[in-house]
Amino acid sequence: MQTPEKRPGKAPPSKSAPQAGTTVPVEFIELGLGLELLLETHPVFIDAVKAAILPLDGEFLFDLPHGDKPEGKGRVAAVRLAYAGNAESRLAFIFLSDDALETRVEAAEGQPEHLTNFARSFVDVLEKIGAH
Repeated sequence: MQTPEKRPGKAPPSKSAPQAGTTVPVEFIELGLGLELLLETHPVFIDAVKAAILPLDGEFLFDLPHGDKPEGKGRVAAVRLAYAGNAESRLAFIFLSDDALETRVEAAEGQPEHLTNFARSFVDVLEKIGAH
């Protein structure tokens, strides 16, 4: 059973900004902005993620606990998005901070190997199920 994350007051803006010298896909910016707005009306992280990826034709894969503190409310959601100019959907991760106040959207590239491997395996299973 999912428990709603508490979001006291207005959260700071999403942390989906790129490192200096890197380019962020416009889909990440759109997703980050949409997610911030939706978290105000969708108290459950997964519900907000699902609503935010709808206009982007995204696919929700899964979400897991994620954070530095065992008592934290940090989550990570895996999604597939079609990037502009690319016909194939690619993996992306949406992170919710331990205090449930900040989000960030990141590409699968550069993420911990165990997380990306799990997401890719998850997609492989879905595709095999869909083929039958």
